[in-house]
Amino acid sequence: MASLNNLSTLISRLCQFIGGISLVIIVLTTMLDVIARYIFKLTGGELGFTVKGSVEIVSYFMLFALLAAFAAFVERSQIIVDVFTQKMSQAVKGYMMGVFMIGFFIIGLVFTWGLYESAIDAIEFGKVTQDLRISMMPIYAISAFLSLLLAIRSLIESINIFKTGEFFDAEETGA
Repeated sequence: MASLNNLSTLISRLCQFIGGISLVIIVLTTMLDVIARYIFKLTGGELGFTVKGSVEIVSYFMLFALLAAFAAFVERSQIIVDVFTQKMSQAVKGYMMGVFMIGFFIIGLVFTWGLYESAIDAIEFGKVTQDLRISMMPIYAISAFLSLLLAIRSLIESINIFKTGEFFDAEETGA
């Protein structure tokens, strides 16, 4: 069980890193694009350069950031409404959370399979992005990898919940 917990922690940290890098790229791209447009405006069009494909860059890295965050914090992803759960025992809440984690495991596998097939299609049919004209294969492949990490992490967390009965409870932590 300790090795599974260590693997889950490793995956969480990897996804936090990927999500953090993605957010930094989003912020830098947006800042560079805004600065370039401002310089263009100040010089009356004399100095004109833009960040080509900035909307695409931001949107694809936002996808990576969201998938990574979901995988990194899947055990904290459920919002428990006090009205429905306040009279439930911790054991019942734990069982429900374990079932939710199995659901996330299945969702992660479905996402992984679909994105993997999209990556194969991108290679076969030459799908490229609209502005930058780069292959969609790496975008689909990274997304499939992050979805697989979500599935693995969800399975580990569900096993942990069913085995120990312990789970992240936002009611108890005040989060």
